[in-house]
Amino acid sequence: MFPSRLSEVTADEVQAVIDNEVAETIDFELKRDLPSKKGADAWMTGGKLGDDAKDELAAEIIAFANTTGGTLVVGIDEDTTTKCARPPIFPLPQCKDAAARLHQAITDRIEPKLPVFECEGVVTESDGTSGVIIMRTLESYLAPHRHTQNKHCYVRRHDRAEPMSMLEIQDLTRRVATRLEELDRAFRRSETDFYAWIPETWHRSHPSKGVQGRHSEDGTTKIWNGLLAIRVTARPLARLVFRNLPQQQFLKKLTHEPFALDGRNGQLTCSDIDTWDVWRPRLRAVEKSFNGDVVVGLDRVSHEGQIERFFRIEYRRQIPRIDRYQIGAGEVMWNPASVIRMADIIRCEASRPSQAFAIEMEMMSADPVMLLGYPGPAQSGGRNIPTERVVFPRYEMGPPETLNDLLAAIDTDLWHLAGVHPKYQLAVKWPPMP
Repeated sequence: MFPSRLSEVTADEVQAVIDNEVAETIDFELKRDLPSKKGADAWMTGGKLGDDAKDELAAEIIAFANTTGGTLVVGIDEDTTTKCARPPIFPLPQCKDAAARLHQAITDRIEPKLPVFECEGVVTESDGTSGVIIMRTLESYLAPHRHTQNKHCYVRRHDRAEPMSMLEIQDLTRRVATRLEELDRAFRRSETDFYAWIPETWHRSHPSKGVQGRHSEDGTTKIWNGLLAIRVTARPLARLVFRNLPQQQFLKKLTHEPFALDGRNGQLTCSDIDTWDVWRPRLRAVEKSFNGDVVVGLDRVSHEGQIERFFRIEYRRQIPRIDRYQIGAGEVMWNPASVIRMADIIRCEASRPSQAFAIEMEMMSADPVMLLGYPGPAQSGGRNIPTERVVFPRYEMGPPETLNDLLAAIDTDLWHLAGVHPKYQLAVKWPPMP
């Protein structure tokens, strides 16, 4: 229901709910009017939004968040027999203003705060201001949520929001804790798979110590062979399952494009890539490899929506001149930017454009790495990334408008790892959704 952000929903999409006779379900609710115990809500006659509307709608959103997520439309009635949407639309005056007020009021009535909650007015009438209000939230990884006014936790039962029993609250708490444990296990498996993907000749004696270089000879010349490896893993924070994954059309949209910097020249890219494989099925996943003269990479998407990027650079240095390996920050940051982009495409294709992801980044280097800045004023300081395995703090990927904030946070941590505070906050021009 409504595959785009609610702010992008059109009047035609609202009308389609009626034309297609969409029925109420565990994740879809229709309301003809703003809830009120004393006739019509005052908003309908130019007054203020009533507390009844704020309280009841908050309970509905809590129930969605504590169950499987869902969408609520105010301004469309249901057939009492079939539970399907029926004409006409019952427009609310100044629907966008009402939606903004409800968004704040409902947010204030829910604890803990919802990770994702959209509330938008969609104009459907010729006066240019009247229409419906649509609300949406996803299954929450912070559940159970409760109503701040009556202290009830709500759950969705069939097509109704009802208070949860203490046993249900305890069971939901255990299930959420289990999902968070599964998240940690998924990241640890990704770490293990990443280390196993790196050829054993680069392995140190213990995985926690990262990778090591090695000596070789080129005729009479002694060569030092070094390695820089990067892993980026993104996993949905709510259930997101794709069946028949190799046939999913969104795989064709997961390309390896560069990202132009916003505000200065340059881009995030890896220039040393000349071969891209096709997506190939694996056990409950698909993979695609890529490589160049010194670069080897692998992208993996699982049936649960988890995305992994494994990336390594195998470089050579003549002995005795073993210089620090130099790499542009744009080449390093191309990897998390690519994973963020893939996650954004996947969640939009799943009609969950605000689905949150947890993101983890790991780096291992056989030698000190000198980080080179972006085009423009140079960074100051040593810029030396140490020769050790580093797992960055875990990040949360939120709505599309926050993607550059996420990218800037990762970039800042990268520069801090090199002993420098960046002067420039990284931002890119994200391509339009394919």
